[in-house]
Amino acid sequence: MAKKKLSDQQIQAIAESLLPSFIPKDTTDDKLQFHFTAEGSHFKVDFVKDGRNWKFTSSQEQVQE
Repeated sequence: MAKKKLSDQQIQAIAESLLPSFIPKDTTDDKLQFHFTAEGSHFKVDFVKDGRNWKFTSSQEQVQE
């Protein structure tokens, strides 16, 4: 089955929906990164803390070798 290409908006929406599971317990942490798989592709996403909220900053599709 061919991989479905996700848009940047879809990747961000998925990452934001998964975010609560990855928020650090240490309230002084201000950066967060995690990986997830969707539609057969693997992604690395980054967030930064903006006040009390986490803001999506980037995503990168990970190439499997």
